[in-house]
Amino acid sequence: MPKYSKHCFSFFPFLLFSYVLIGFTIKLETASSSGLYGTRDSTRLMYNIGVIVDVNSNMGAMANICLSMALSDFYAKHPSYETRLSLQRWESLGAVAAAPAVGYLPQTSAEASFAIQLGDNLSPSYSPLLIRTTMPDFSRLAEATVSTLEMFEWNKVTLIYEDMEFSNSIIPYLTDALVNKDIQLSHKIAIPIFAEDFQILDKLEVLMSSQSEVFVVHMSSNLASRHFVVANKEGMMGKGFAWLVTDGLSNFVDTMDPIAIDSMKGVIGLRPYVPKTRALKNFRTRYKRISSMKQNKAATKLNLLGLWLYDIVWGLGMTVERIGNVNSGFLKEMNDRTWLIGILNPSFRGISGVLDLVNRQFQPSVFEIFNITGKRNRVIGYWTSDQGISKNNNSTSRNTPRILQAEEPTRAKWTIGVPSKKGFNEFVNIRSGNKSNDDELPGFSIEVFRKVWDFALPSATSYEFVNINGTYDDLCCQVKYQKIHAAVGDISIVASRTNCVDFTLPYLETGVAMLIKVRHNGPKDMWIFLKPLCWDLWLVIIAICIFIGIVVRVLERRENTEFNGSARKKLSTILMFPCQSVAIPQRDMVVTNGSRLVLVVWIFLALISMQSYTANLSSILTVNQLQPTIPSIKELRKSYVGYQNHSFVKGFLINQLGFQESMLKPYCSVDDYQEALSKGSENEGVSAIFDEIPYIKLFLAQYTTGYLMVGPTYRTDGLGFALPIGSPMVANFSRAILNFTQGKYMNSLE
Repeated sequence: MPKYSKHCFSFFPFLLFSYVLIGFTIKLETASSSGLYGTRDSTRLMYNIGVIVDVNSNMGAMANICLSMALSDFYAKHPSYETRLSLQRWESLGAVAAAPAVGYLPQTSAEASFAIQLGDNLSPSYSPLLIRTTMPDFSRLAEATVSTLEMFEWNKVTLIYEDMEFSNSIIPYLTDALVNKDIQLSHKIAIPIFAEDFQILDKLEVLMSSQSEVFVVHMSSNLASRHFVVANKEGMMGKGFAWLVTDGLSNFVDTMDPIAIDSMKGVIGLRPYVPKTRALKNFRTRYKRISSMKQNKAATKLNLLGLWLYDIVWGLGMTVERIGNVNSGFLKEMNDRTWLIGILNPSFRGISGVLDLVNRQFQPSVFEIFNITGKRNRVIGYWTSDQGISKNNNSTSRNTPRILQAEEPTRAKWTIGVPSKKGFNEFVNIRSGNKSNDDELPGFSIEVFRKVWDFALPSATSYEFVNINGTYDDLCCQVKYQKIHAAVGDISIVASRTNCVDFTLPYLETGVAMLIKVRHNGPKDMWIFLKPLCWDLWLVIIAICIFIGIVVRVLERRENTEFNGSARKKLSTILMFPCQSVAIPQRDMVVTNGSRLVLVVWIFLALISMQSYTANLSSILTVNQLQPTIPSIKELRKSYVGYQNHSFVKGFLINQLGFQESMLKPYCSVDDYQEALSKGSENEGVSAIFDEIPYIKLFLAQYTTGYLMVGPTYRTDGLGFALPIGSPMVANFSRAILNFTQGKYMNSLE
């Protein structure tokens, strides 16, 4: 055997007994004559079949027992047959070149490749018959796999397969089947045949970083055993991940290591359906007894390939008996197709069930879908090419959607991390364990996420929330380390966090501003009414009033008796007339045209002065009462300032505004803000609080007086959701956010 035979994959169904090549030549001249391919003794015609198998390997020992049992059982039931099959066993590939008729049981990937080429390149003079007892044509397996994915509503999958030529052949079949069902094949991961555990771990880490959740595994049981143990250690076999394995592994689940089986709980499997008949039960019992009698410890537990070998020998025995009495000339003219039709026409039924012959390859007609639950696997459905998936394996069973119900770990449930907040619950007000359909008031950010989830993943499975203690940076790191699938909440999009996560588009625009307490500079005396105008303006107005009074007195002295009289009356008229004309205007106050002209000019000037006075007085009584307690940012650096606890604003104040860390104080809620600002920096409080605008608006909505948002607004990129770097779901969520924020629901939530 080759030097790498110690790595043989004795459990791999696509390699084991991949081909049976039979050559037939009949010698009819004499009873004692012998031929190269077969002989006729005095009573029977012998057909030689060459088999290359390593009987010291687990699979080879099992195959050898099944072949012997098949010959013994067949001719015990048909003792009168005039033909006989004779098995010629070799243990090396070197004998194949000289062997006229061979069946080969490969033990390594290199030997499997050799067997493939052997069937294609043997000389036509040997006229071999090639029957494949495994499934290099994966069309039915691919259809069954995709039907199962569709039934569980898994619309995006990752293919994990063994990196060898034989395993690669499933890719085109699976790709075509996925395209036909509109299921996305997001990744294809090839694992080397001799991969160590750390190499498997590297591949899994790539998948975890890409947010993959549904996996189709197509590999040998030997490699898969280690693969699932590593995946289980990394937490990929629990909630949030779904696994589906093909028959390359499913056929040998019962023979796998208990640790590997325990790691695979909840996995969905596909394998050819073997009906549980009395004949099968009897065969299993006899196999176990014979294996024990021979004390063959190398023989593995009976599996599907052993049953197929048993059935093939029976099929060949029936065929050679049907054609055994024809003449040799006619026999030489028979081609492979004629032989195969003789063996399986139209299908072959054995103890392993019904096998169809498609393109010279055996194809199972029914696949069994089961759920690995531990010691016993639970069957959850069947697949046939004509009916699809059904609950019962019979012709009257209808294809009913949603009959498949697997164990809980097979459902892809997202774990969503949310910040653990003591304040500002208007944004996030949710606790660990809350499900996607909880009816409480979860906060603005969670409501947005729920709406966006419906847009992005309308058919996806559910999710649950988990509170993460610490800063928002710690929350994002949980996504990076695959502790959670995504981070949701009032998470600000900042450059420092992009090393851990990819952000969606912002669902809310923000910016950093300053919140301060303002002082009242209102009037403290009764002379506030004089402040709208300066003293020199007051003197000018008084002078103009006296001047207008004198001018009108001079113009009206002869015509208007109101301006005549004693000196005291004349003085009072001069002083009171300008004020009276504005405050209590009368029609006949003056009689001369000159006085009327002067009066019009005076009233116009008086109205302008009164409007200016009113505006200034209003300003003094309102706006000028609120004065910032801080003149500038430069002077603010000498005082204590606050920020929201766990927020990125702390780093912003230190790195961009130049504040000392010792002068910064964290606060958690609106009430904490109010208390700190009320005390002031001198009394263990703060002079100002820096925070994002949405939080400041919430504060001002509760405390409407005495506080003000001032200063420049420092731009940020808004609030978004965090997903793993490279996750394809970032684009889905971003598109959903655009659809949501530009729709009618966003305004109602705000």
